[in-house]
Amino acid sequence: MQFSVWGSNIAGGFLRSGIEQDKEASFAYNLKLAQLADRLGYHAILLPVRYIGGIGGGDSTNGQLDPVTLAAALAAATTQIRFISAVLPGFIPPVTLAKMGATIDHISSGRWHVNLVTGWFQEEQEMFGVPWIAHEERYSRSEEYIEILKGLWQQEAFTFDGRYYKIKEGRLRPAPYQQPYPAIFQGGNSPAARSMAGRLSDWYFINGAPLDEIKEQIREVREIASSYGRTVRFAVNAFVIARATEQEAQEEYRLILEQADHAAVRGFQEKAKGAKGMWGNASTVSDFVANNEGFRTGLVGSYSQIAQKIRELESAGVHMLLSAFRFPLEEVVRFHDYVLPLTSFIKQGMDAR
Repeated sequence: MQFSVWGSNIAGGFLRSGIEQDKEASFAYNLKLAQLADRLGYHAILLPVRYIGGIGGGDSTNGQLDPVTLAAALAAATTQIRFISAVLPGFIPPVTLAKMGATIDHISSGRWHVNLVTGWFQEEQEMFGVPWIAHEERYSRSEEYIEILKGLWQQEAFTFDGRYYKIKEGRLRPAPYQQPYPAIFQGGNSPAARSMAGRLSDWYFINGAPLDEIKEQIREVREIASSYGRTVRFAVNAFVIARATEQEAQEEYRLILEQADHAAVRGFQEKAKGAKGMWGNASTVSDFVANNEGFRTGLVGSYSQIAQKIRELESAGVHMLLSAFRFPLEEVVRFHDYVLPLTSFIKQGMDAR
């Protein structure tokens, strides 16, 4: 199991709640988080993308830092941790990202990846003149986007004649540092998203969900990938409250819900109507308070309970845990010091059985 964390490049924090939390999105804060996570041995930082609003499309007065250029800066100031830049295909042409990505991959000596976000936030795209197309068309465009990235990164001369993009004998040098190319991540939960993951992507991000839903998504994407002779790896999102005792963790969870920002939740639900699949099983306030259904994964409890849950996720086929926290700078240390050692201990016990 690999352990990754959300970057804080979008101001406002990860909770739609009035409870105190870190909301800063400055370069200085992200540099401190990246260097800390790097020293602690975390696998990667996911840098999300928004052009307006907060992490869930809500209001954010302090804005957002671009996840691609930020990755370049952070890569130059770290040594081991990887950076996954979320990209909306309507905003950056694939050839531009292919060149930028290859450059960052050299800056980082092979530590950059892309998370292609097909996009559900209609207001954001229309505000900047990006045509809003139907859900299935957005995934068709994303499929072409991935094919172009792979083609430019791997072929000496690449030609592509698609519905959305056309390239004639395109040449991109230098090729990425990583071979055959930097791993491509994606999210989504619709049939179109699962199909694209199985056919083209290397990693499939799953929103927070209980174990049975996670297993079902993994099973379907694996079957699709197998039909193309491919394998896909899986990452799951979770908002983590790991404390010394279950009582302490549950009390904090209760306070978060008690102070839930219901206006922000309703606003997000309205903005996310363009999504299909994601948030499809979310029904309670708790399901929407944390980013990307983070509480639905169930990582609220004592250190040992969190460690046991992580091992259950790993047994279900999850390869990476993507964690969000109230206070990232404090909690990446706590998670590293008190939870991760227990995951190794629990695994040894499971192997013995």
